[in-house]
Amino acid sequence: MDDCETPELAEGVRTQPRPDPGLAVEPVSVRPARASELGVVAALFAPALEPYREAGSDWLFDAYLAELVDVRPRFVEAEVLVAARDGRVLGTIAFYADVRREGWSNLPDGWTGFRALAVLPEARGSGVGRALVQRCVERTREVGAATLGIHTISALTDAVRLYERVGFVRCPEFDLLAADVYPSRDADEMVGLAFRLDVEPAPAARRAQPIRPRTA
Repeated sequence: MDDCETPELAEGVRTQPRPDPGLAVEPVSVRPARASELGVVAALFAPALEPYREAGSDWLFDAYLAELVDVRPRFVEAEVLVAARDGRVLGTIAFYADVRREGWSNLPDGWTGFRALAVLPEARGSGVGRALVQRCVERTREVGAATLGIHTISALTDAVRLYERVGFVRCPEFDLLAADVYPSRDADEMVGLAFRLDVEPAPAARRAQPIRPRTA
């Protein structure tokens, strides 16, 4: 269940991204987050989610945000990646070489996964979200997995469009109720939508083991 950026919106929540022209000049670099950057990563999530709250389901956004800002468990279990330009961190994503390590995922063993995608509003439309997702596709090839699987929600309209553009397709047999992941007395019928991307394998010489986070 993630959020990112696209510059236009046909329907749903209108995020009205206004990328800073200066951000679009330099290419974005994607790298593992450092332990010293966990606070920087945590600070990305509230502004990234705020434009979507007008869709409702505050109970879900509140619970999701509370989990997202607790970055350290993902730093241990996953590869927390950041996207930066000129030394400034603009976005993040967490890649799981085994999607089951997300803890609640019902996606099959052997798939990779990602979650906790966020891009600062001023950087939307400048390729940050796509670069983060593409790096997860590359990591899927490198670890030798055939399929990358994710969940998101329909309220995160920009994320859904980005995933479809990258090539993800729906696999509704793995949909789940958001309330099963984030139980709440205020829960509604919001569904976690499952998507998959089948990935061509990398040549054997290029396959790599999971990257461990940087410690400084």
